[in-house]
Amino acid sequence: MSETLSKPTLPTFSWIGHLKEDDRDLLSSYGEFFPGHPGNIIIEEDALQTEVFVVISGKLEVHCRQEDGSTMLLAEVGPGETLGEISLFDPGPATATVTVAEFSQLWRIADNDLIQFMSDNPGAGNVLLRTLATILAQRLRAVDPRAYGLSAYAVVDSPELPAAPVAPEPEEIKPAQAVEAPPVTIPTRPEVTSPPRTGLPEPIPVQSALSETPDEPTPVPASLKSGKRSNTQAFPDPDSLEPL
Repeated sequence: MSETLSKPTLPTFSWIGHLKEDDRDLLSSYGEFFPGHPGNIIIEEDALQTEVFVVISGKLEVHCRQEDGSTMLLAEVGPGETLGEISLFDPGPATATVTVAEFSQLWRIADNDLIQFMSDNPGAGNVLLRTLATILAQRLRAVDPRAYGLSAYAVVDSPELPAAPVAPEPEEIKPAQAVEAPPVTIPTRPEVTSPPRTGLPEPIPVQSALSETPDEPTPVPASLKSGKRSNTQAFPDPDSLEPL
């Protein structure tokens, strides 16, 4: 393979391939193309990562150190793939070392320059953000499908929670039993016998009193005779009245 860069352009596939051609050319001007020779370290483990890399051609290898000092191959990176995009969202030290396995054509852009491109070109920036988010989500799902909870259609296992205490069942309320009232004894009233009356005149029977009533009119008391009630004591004779 030739070790010279001929007409370096950003790839028309991967996350950059979703941009229009003029947007890709504009984006390339914010970064730079450079060659990668076998053995070159592109990203070093534990070093602060502040750039995004795109592989135009060639092959890179990703290694990480073990506790015993050995290195373990994690992945091989080929054309169209991206490295360091996590630093855009969460800057920090690199978790692995990336070296060139064979001559490669690479493109890199600083995080601040990429953010500036998105600010200057909101439409293209929105496409890049959506594509980068999709790539990160796919990688997360590949590591542990249960951790992929960003989709409404994903099934996420919930942690085991202690069983909630069961409330005791309410005791059955028994109806109150009827209590028989003790019988009520009404005391009898003693018969009262009136003692005989003495020294009083015998009562006169009503019938005998009526029969002994005389037919003569009852005399008018003297007190009523002397009282004045009206000037006319008797009805006058109509013939004796003088005409008016």
